[in-house]
Amino acid sequence: ASLLDDVAGALPALMRAEKLQRRASSVGFDWNNADLVVEKIAEEAREVAQAGGQAEREEEVGDLLFVVANLARHLEVDPEAALRAANAKFTRRFRHIETVLAARGVALGDAGLAEMEALWQDAKKAEKSVDP
Repeated sequence: ASLLDDVAGALPALMRAEKLQRRASSVGFDWNNADLVVEKIAEEAREVAQAGGQAEREEEVGDLLFVVANLARHLEVDPEAALRAANAKFTRRFRHIETVLAARGVALGDAGLAEMEALWQDAKKAEKSVDP
């Protein structure tokens, strides 16, 4: 029997990663602080950049996501909630791009990356001016 056996395989992958890591941490298999996890994230990101074929890229991206889940655990951040919030933020900002382009009579597919990035930054600035 393994310490990890009763961590449900049907959980969402991000949640399961966090639970597996908590379980391993309970017996001392863990980094001592979040700074070490950030270093590991940088290492994993480099490995993603160096990955060759599709299978290797998928493996390395999985490793990167696993370590990011570990960082969330170290910082006591719910990774599922954090990702949901990031998805909502992305959606708001992208809709801003769509709205402005439509008002200008520009089809989304006809806008250049620079124009869309500028609108993204406008949306970001507008959100920050509203936040306390």
